[in-house]
Amino acid sequence: MPVAQPLRTGDPRRIGGYELGGRLGEGGQGVVYLGTRGEDTYAVKLLHGPVGDGQAAFLREVELAKHVARFCTAQVMDAGFDEDRAYIVSEYVDGPSLAREVMVAGPRRGGALERLAVGTATAITAIHRAGIVHRDLKPQNVLLGPDGPRVIDFGLAKALDAAATVSGRGVGTPAYMAPEQITASAVTGAVDVFSWGATICFAANGSAPFGQDSVAPVLHRILTAEPELGRLDGQLRELVEACLDKDARNRPTSRDLLLALLGESGGAPAEVLRSPPPHILRVPPSVAVPPPRAEPSPGSVPSPRTEPPAVPPPGAEPPAVPLPRTEPPAEPSPRAEPPPLAEPEATGAPAGYRLSDDRPQVGGEVLGSREASRRRVGQALGRAGAAVFGALLVSAAVLVALLAPALRQDDLPAQGGAQPSVADSRPVETVSPVDGSTPIRTKQSSRPRKAPADDPPPTVLPVNVAVPPLEGLSRAAALKAIRRSGLAAGAVTEADSALKIGQVLGSSPGTGIFVPKGTKVALRVSAGLPVPAVVGLQRKAAEAALTSAGLAVGPISRTCATDPDGRVLSSAPKSGKRVSGGTQVALHVARHGVAVPSVVGQSRAGARGALRAAGFAVTVRRQVVEDQAQVDLAIAQSVPPGGCAGPGTPVVITVGTPADATQDPDDPSMTPTFTPEPPETP
Repeated sequence: MPVAQPLRTGDPRRIGGYELGGRLGEGGQGVVYLGTRGEDTYAVKLLHGPVGDGQAAFLREVELAKHVARFCTAQVMDAGFDEDRAYIVSEYVDGPSLAREVMVAGPRRGGALERLAVGTATAITAIHRAGIVHRDLKPQNVLLGPDGPRVIDFGLAKALDAAATVSGRGVGTPAYMAPEQITASAVTGAVDVFSWGATICFAANGSAPFGQDSVAPVLHRILTAEPELGRLDGQLRELVEACLDKDARNRPTSRDLLLALLGESGGAPAEVLRSPPPHILRVPPSVAVPPPRAEPSPGSVPSPRTEPPAVPPPGAEPPAVPLPRTEPPAEPSPRAEPPPLAEPEATGAPAGYRLSDDRPQVGGEVLGSREASRRRVGQALGRAGAAVFGALLVSAAVLVALLAPALRQDDLPAQGGAQPSVADSRPVETVSPVDGSTPIRTKQSSRPRKAPADDPPPTVLPVNVAVPPLEGLSRAAALKAIRRSGLAAGAVTEADSALKIGQVLGSSPGTGIFVPKGTKVALRVSAGLPVPAVVGLQRKAAEAALTSAGLAVGPISRTCATDPDGRVLSSAPKSGKRVSGGTQVALHVARHGVAVPSVVGQSRAGARGALRAAGFAVTVRRQVVEDQAQVDLAIAQSVPPGGCAGPGTPVVITVGTPADATQDPDDPSMTPTFTPEPPETP
């Protein structure tokens, strides 16, 4: 059962009239979402790119696809456009793809493989009858629903071509593409027949007939090499081989392929086509006695009744066929007509028997009653059962005669390190001449039988395993999954990505591809995003650089400096450090000037010295204070501490003085209440 993954950032939440609840998968053509409308569930496929001028052609192909028979396909329900991107709504099939099922449960065998072949061949025949070429039949496009295989993503070729061209993708999967798709020749329904053969080969072997490694070698093998059919055998192998012919003219049509899978009935005898055939014993509930034949009128000539010879049941004695009665010829009567012949079905006679003019007898008893009919059928069945039992006994005796010597030979212990040959244990045969003379005893040749020299050695297929899903895992978890699958860790390369550092972006070979056990799987992991160089830029330019790099602007702090106002002094994290996408980067911006120290609470001399050392001009003002603890201390400053001011900027400090203080010899202008001192320059 396909499990819907959560919607990602950027995924739509609604398309047309359908609410999207999750992702079902993504391919070269588009993303498939799980959509609902009312109580019904659908598969909604949104194409990667716009179809451009092909919208009318797209809608026409949708109408064609709606008329494809539904018994082996996922029916197309609706289509439309969402911001110039086409979407297709189809029936939701509750089942895994053939690719995933083979990856989890292994290749298919026997009847399961034959049912898959017939179901998919029926689907492409129905698709072709609607005038559509699928163009991308592959195991991922065959869903195994509860009622059998369903083919999806059929038709819509022109729209998919246009969307794939815009998005830089192509229509078709390399491992299942026909040669004419690779060489850009005319594309017909023969490409689907080729893809069908490759898909059935994958289902039987777990790998495509031309490999599933890198694109260039696969395409070269499709054009030049013979397919690897692996475990396919019998008629199905011959059909797949014919479908993979490199010349499209030599491949069967989808209809001929389906008929070949079903088996044509041409040439079968007519009696086999009747139901039931006459050689099968049918036991009716009762055997009706035919009405007595009308006697011919005087002068009429009786017509002899001719019927085909009856076929007795297997092992039963042939029924007695009474001779027809003969009567002396009489003069023909112009009005006399022979009675109509009674068909076996009309008379109630069982198959293989007929009712003659005389009543049939079994054991001397006339079959004229229901009890006699039952006795007759019971005796026939008894004879048939005895014959079958006897045949089984004869078969058992033959098997014992053939196998007993071999079994005895296997049980003999080795003597002298040598095993007796099979020819030494062959039984002695007795031949009885037909003339009744003495039987002749013969012995088979004692020469050991040699195996034909031209017998090919048994084909030993490599053990293939599927590459597990690795995308989105951490590097350590991906390496562990690779080892659990029987594969080996290959090279690990890093690439810029907004994902978390170390998260797996992809693998080579990709997820779901079957490769020999022990194959190295290379990983491509996220290296994060580097913090751009923003030191020395103005604040606005630095913020734009961070946003363009996929990062976010963090807190802004200001620092007094001699640099121009607004210039970035540093960032956290620093420039060049790799972080995950969306990480916030804090900026430290310059504020032109010198930081003003805090001098409040210092002595008059200390405050003056600190300001002068910072490069400011100092002006002292005295203010009468009641608190003796504030006397001769700086109780205020004109420029707040921590602010930025240019060098030489005057800063006024207020110093406390007592009310009864006498004049300071250094301050001739002092007054008892508030007296400014002349400014001092450094």
